[in-house]
Amino acid sequence: MFSIVLNKQKSVPQPSCSEILKALFGGSLSIGLLLLLSQWSGHLWIMAPFGASCVLLYAAAQSPLAQPRNVILGHFITACIGLIFLKLLGVHVWSIALSVGCAIAMMQWLGCVHPPAGANPLVILLTANTIHYDGYFLIFPVLSGAVALVLIAKCVNNFKARQK
Repeated sequence: MFSIVLNKQKSVPQPSCSEILKALFGGSLSIGLLLLLSQWSGHLWIMAPFGASCVLLYAAAQSPLAQPRNVILGHFITACIGLIFLKLLGVHVWSIALSVGCAIAMMQWLGCVHPPAGANPLVILLTANTIHYDGYFLIFPVLSGAVALVLIAKCVNNFKARQK
């Protein structure tokens, strides 16, 4: 007979109303500005994994996974891996699976783990039939968007500290 035993885990402390409002504001502002920058510049500044990055930047800002180095390098490195796999191996079950594994391993090896960035190879390989990817993708949206997210989060998360 097979049984599953669930460990009783401590619940995460309930955030204060001000923390929830800051996350609401910060996440909305971040995604909204990236969308506006995309419209104004004619360059793509946003991609789906940035939504998950906002969760860490605003709901777990003190986590090592949400630190600027991890956000920026994590996204950049995993997007590079996605592009390399796309160009060298094409889109196949095993190339997709291996690209995600390699992305995780590379982030660990380089000390820049950012879980939302693990989706970058998936996004690239699963949409390769509809979107043309080249090296420029690493600048817009990957690098520009990740840097913008970090800068916006720094302003929003430090706003209270600057008022004192």
